[in-house]
Amino acid sequence: MIPALCFITDAAAPHSVRDQALAAARGGAGWVQLRDKTLPDAEFAQLARALRAALAPEGVQLILNDRIEVAIALGAFGLHVGQSDGDPAAIRRRIGPGMVLGLSVEMPGQLAHVPEGVDYLGVGPVHATGSKPDAAAPIGIAGFAAIAAQTRLPCMAIGGLTARDAAPIRAAGGAGLAVISAISRAPDMTGAARSLLSAWRHA
Repeated sequence: MIPALCFITDAAAPHSVRDQALAAARGGAGWVQLRDKTLPDAEFAQLARALRAALAPEGVQLILNDRIEVAIALGAFGLHVGQSDGDPAAIRRRIGPGMVLGLSVEMPGQLAHVPEGVDYLGVGPVHATGSKPDAAAPIGIAGFAAIAAQTRLPCMAIGGLTARDAAPIRAAGGAGLAVISAISRAPDMTGAARSLLSAWRHA
C-alpha cells in the first residue's frame, strides 16, 4: 500500500506546485502530498481538485496534509496529520474507514498514543531540513530504526533525505521515502525522483 516514494509539495519552490507534482509523478512517485500552511481552505481545496485531476492519468494518488475538513469535503484518497492536529482516533472517525490516514511520529514515546485506524507513520525528521521551519530535532538513521522496530505500521522516512539515504532507511525497516526539496529544488525534478526511486529499488 505504501509507495517507495512520496513527494510533498513545496509552496516556496521556484516551480509551481502543479509542475512539481507532475514532475515527481512522472519520475515514479506513488503519492503526492499537498502541503501548504498558508492557503485558505477554499483555495487549498481548489488546488487539491486541480492536482487530483492532473495526477489521475499518471496513476498517482493525492494525499492532503492537515486539512481535515477539505479532505472530507473532497472525499480525498488520503490525509496526513501531525502530532498537534488533533486526536488521530477522532480524526479517523470523522473521515470514515475508506480514507488512508498517516500520522507524523518524531520520537519513540509517541508510539504509545498511535490508535487503531492509522495506516502508516511518517517518521522523522531523519536529518535537519530547511523545508519545515518548525521541524523537531533530527533523529538520524538510528532514531528512525528504533521507531520502526517498535511498530507494525509501515514507516515512511522524512526529513532532509537524498538518494544516499535509501539503502540505510530500507535496511532500518523503512517502507519508503518522503521528500520535499530533494525533488522541488532539483534542476531536473523528474530526474531527481527517478534517482531516488532507483536508489530505493537497488538498496
